[in-house]
Amino acid sequence: MIREMFHAPVGYYCESLAAIDEQICALFAERKVISENNPGFPSLDLISAWCKQYNLSKHEVWSIFSSMSNESSSLPQEQIEPTEFLRFVPILKSVELDNIFYAVTYMKQYKNASVVSLEVELNSSEENIRLEYAGFELFISPNYQCRPARGGGDDKGIQHSFVVTPSLPDDVTGLEFRLTVRSHRERDKRKIALLTKSPITIK
Repeated sequence: MIREMFHAPVGYYCESLAAIDEQICALFAERKVISENNPGFPSLDLISAWCKQYNLSKHEVWSIFSSMSNESSSLPQEQIEPTEFLRFVPILKSVELDNIFYAVTYMKQYKNASVVSLEVELNSSEENIRLEYAGFELFISPNYQCRPARGGGDDKGIQHSFVVTPSLPDDVTGLEFRLTVRSHRERDKRKIALLTKSPITIK
């Protein structure tokens, strides 16, 4: 079943890496046990320190932890990757809740999918406050599948994108973008602005 649903990105594998990759799997399993399947997300300071210590790319490390935090218990499903870029389409739908702006800014149209961009911004001049670390799930309608793609940000701003299939129409008038926030538990001395736990409708 897994062989049918999962396709390796390349047709080559360095067999010398097998022992290391096995250790990665063992550590991943141990991580799930210790965290009780709720691992949270390392702080940006920790990620920066690890990247410096091991000479790694911040984007790569962020992607690894993001993937683990969004892990699904189901078997891997075939994912459509956007191909043949067509155009940018502005959306500019936003809402403010509890001094936090949630905005669907634009989408990139491809021949086989749309990539929707989300921005979250904390509207506060207070220095000792930041947005909590969280993942997002997007729902538009039962006719569309939305999966998280790339994400990033800083203390007061988050950028995230979602691959939507099939492609959305260029005119999204009347469509609603509903976000579900998946909090990452983390200890931090700074005050945290909590994202709303209720469904968010952006019209």
